[in-house]
Amino acid sequence: MSLLGKVYLGVSLALLLIGVAWSSNTLQANAAWVEIVLAVPRLDVLEPLARVRYEVNLAVLLAGWVTAVGIIAVLAIRAPFRIRAAAVSQRRIRELEREVLELRTLPLRQHEEDEILAAEAHVDAGTRKVMTEQFAREGRAAPEDEPVPGARKGRP
Repeated sequence: MSLLGKVYLGVSLALLLIGVAWSSNTLQANAAWVEIVLAVPRLDVLEPLARVRYEVNLAVLLAGWVTAVGIIAVLAIRAPFRIRAAAVSQRRIRELEREVLELRTLPLRQHEEDEILAAEAHVDAGTRKVMTEQFAREGRAAPEDEPVPGARKGRP
């Protein structure tokens, strides 16, 4: 993790902790019951929205909003790191795709390189049978260990 990432993470977490302390203090100070009025839709032509009154604890109502803001804050803190991880993985995928493409064309390039080297060396680019030519030469040459017909062994 870079220095900028560490600073961003530290500042973000510090602000999140300050927000948690502030919200807990606010929730404790506002523990009263309040009446809220909601406009609820209904199937009535004359009055389509009915006003319904509820009594709720203000601390619970605020806790819901604090939770929503906290979740958004955590997602905002994680966003740069997820973006960076996605960029790194995409870069790695592109590198691997280039490597696969290079390996796919290797036989084609190897043949071209062989032809270029043969042209530089002024050698025929055709295939040569090295081992079979050597065996044929050995077969035509007279071996020194074989006795010549009519010669005697042991005497000079």
